[in-house]
Amino acid sequence: MKVDISEVIMTVGEQLNIDKSGIVEGLSDIYGLISIDRPVDFKGVLTNLNGLLHLEGTASCTYSTRCDSCGEPISKKLRVNISEDIVQEQQDVEDDELFTYNGYWLDLNKILADNITLAMPMSHRCSGDCKIVCPKCGKPIMGEECSCDEELQIDPRLAALKDLFDKEHSEKAD
Repeated sequence: MKVDISEVIMTVGEQLNIDKSGIVEGLSDIYGLISIDRPVDFKGVLTNLNGLLHLEGTASCTYSTRCDSCGEPISKKLRVNISEDIVQEQQDVEDDELFTYNGYWLDLNKILADNITLAMPMSHRCSGDCKIVCPKCGKPIMGEECSCDEELQIDPRLAALKDLFDKEHSEKAD
């Protein structure tokens, strides 16, 4: 999403209201688990603060992922407040921490992608009462325990620990 900022960069104190919607590059595969394939909406104000541009606004989008508990596909809404300073791009200086504009155009894609990615929740649940998945049979657990009849398989690397624990437990019982 590109914005014509020619009027803003010419006058100190000038403001530009921005109301844009579009697909943002770099959001189709976040952390390998989350994707935003629908348009991102941005509403905000760009202000010239004596040569430094300041962007203030809100981005909203809908993302798709899987529930961390049951693995079912889910879709959630996300709203991100954005407050960023933007400087003019200089050919001899490369700083990945600064957002830049070039000429009379500001590309919002990197600003939106970075802010949305950083605002993503670390865990995702389909609902507050989502059941966890049984590690033995893989089905959602109803209640406190699974009703599957399979015996819990012990990792062979930990079998010696189980034997030690069982031996210690039986000695205490005697």
